[in-house]
Amino acid sequence: MDTEDFERAIGSAEKQATYLRVEQVALRAALEELKRMHDGREVDAALYDELYQRYSQRLADVNEKAEQYRRITQSIKHITRYEREIELLKASQKDFLERLEKTESKLQEERGKVLEMADRFGVILAPREMAAPPPAPTREVHREPERPVPPAPSPAEVSEAESEIERLRKEILSELERVKAQAKR
Repeated sequence: MDTEDFERAIGSAEKQATYLRVEQVALRAALEELKRMHDGREVDAALYDELYQRYSQRLADVNEKAEQYRRITQSIKHITRYEREIELLKASQKDFLERLEKTESKLQEERGKVLEMADRFGVILAPREMAAPPPAPTREVHREPERPVPPAPSPAEVSEAESEIERLRKEILSELERVKAQAKR
């Protein structure tokens, strides 16, 4: 059933429950009137017993039906509430995944920039920031002649590059912490 079907079912069940409440009131009034007539000796005992039993049984049946409709209505309302919650959670999940993907992309982009700057300025990154080293050769391998070492950057350039790297690292870490905090909510 879709949401509209559930809403129609709720409306129908509530309407039926209203009719049953009206019938309950009428049956209770009839039982009270019957009892009043019995107390006033307006009706004989055999007829009273028969009518009282019939009305009481009908009232019990109506009470049971009313309770069933109440439960059905309540169950349908719970189902529709759960469906709405699921839709909200799916939308939130989609939004979260998009933000996570965007943040991961930004992280990779920034990491690439940092590695490029570090390489350009000859800065050696800490082991956790470096890519995995290539496996050590097991036998002697033909080696290419070593390239000439580029001139060392000036201390000012090194300092500037290190501060830029540190700033980007802090920015990336704060962004990751913010995303983690949002994910916990």
